Amino acid sequence: KLRPVSCISYQGFNPDRWGLKPDVLFCFDLELPPDFVPTPVDGEVACFTLMSIDEIVKDLRDWENGNWKPNVGVVLVDFLIRHGFVSA
Repeated sequence: KLRPVSCISYQGFNPDRWGLKPDVLFCFDLELPPDFVPTPVDGEVACFTLMSIDEIVKDLRDWENGNWKPNVGVVLVDFLIRHGFVSA
């Protein structure tokens, strides 16, 4: 069941790096069965990778690796805080 869980407001750079761009992300939680395999179909994502919480936290700490767009990072941090994996 899809559940609305949070709303994140932040300022980011415009793609042309000139000025700030306000944005709001509406977050939802959706628990999926363990055997669910997502398939990219809309061109937004090239592939999906199953990662443990520890792998995600480690990867987010190394933000310069470029693995996450900034807006994805803030959603992941929100999830980690709400579920008690990290403290605010």
